[in-house]
Amino acid sequence: MRLDDLDQRIIGLLAEDARISNREAARLLGISDTAVRKRLKKLSDSGAAKITAVADSAALGMTTAVLVRVQTSPETARDVVEAMASFDEVSFAALMTGRFNIVLLVAAQSRQAVADIIHMHLRRRSGVHRVETVEIVSVAKHNLDIALVSRKR
Repeated sequence: MRLDDLDQRIIGLLAEDARISNREAARLLGISDTAVRKRLKKLSDSGAAKITAVADSAALGMTTAVLVRVQTSPETARDVVEAMASFDEVSFAALMTGRFNIVLLVAAQSRQAVADIIHMHLRRRSGVHRVETVEIVSVAKHNLDIALVSRKR
C-alpha cells in the first residue's frame, strides 16, 4: 500500500498522541472525522499502520536487555529466527545480511534469565554456529515512531 500525504499526516498525529480522537485529528487536518476513521481502517486492514501501546520494559521488571547476533547455516536461519521470536522475552527478531544472519533483542528480569534463553534454547538449536551478545547498559534513543518492518517473506 502506498501512503499519501494525508495518511502520513494522520500517522504523524497518532505518533505524537495515540489517544487522539478521530474528531480532534479531523479538526487538526481540516477533514471530517468519517474520513479519518475510514483512513485509519484502511491503514489498519492493509497492515500499513498498527496502533498499539508500548510498555516500559523496566517498569515491568525487565531490567536486562541484550542484543544478540547469531550466525547460522543459511538453510536453518529462518527456522531459528522464528523459534526465537516465539519467546516473550524476545522483542525483536530479524534475518539480516553480513557475518551474522540473525539479530535478536532480548529483555528479561535478570542476566541469568537472558543466559537461560541463550544457552538452553538458542545455542542448542540445530545450525547455530556462533552467538555474540552485547548487554545494553544505557539507551540514548529508542524511537518507535517509525519502524521499518516487514513481516512478509
